[in-house]
Amino acid sequence: MKKNMQGFTLIELMIVVAIIAILAAIALPAYRDYTIKAKITNAIGSVAGEKIKVGENYGASEADVCTGTLATICSGSGILSGSYQDATITLQPVFPQNDGGRIIWHCTATYDGTTATAAQKPAACNTTQAGE
Repeated sequence: MKKNMQGFTLIELMIVVAIIAILAAIALPAYRDYTIKAKITNAIGSVAGEKIKVGENYGASEADVCTGTLATICSGSGILSGSYQDATITLQPVFPQNDGGRIIWHCTATYDGTTATAAQKPAACNTTQAGE
């Protein structure tokens, strides 16, 4: 009589484990970049209100564009700093040379003390204009 075999062989199980390991090796760096990007986005959101105040102060020709903003976030020249967990951002304004121009914000982002890579920076941390 022939015995009917059931189950998986050791080779088949090892192949499945190898495939899972390869998928994990690809997915984990992408997941890490995604979580860093989310933290940087939250840091940018933490200074969004102050960004509007700086723009309003500049439009009203205030001597200090940081008037009415949180002193811990805005420096005298309008540079905004924010953080969320290990992510830190700095927004440097470039004020327009003529009336009606837009403020351009240059963003610098770091995560855990290291400059964020292009894959880790959200679109909001590229050069943005006021109100965008």
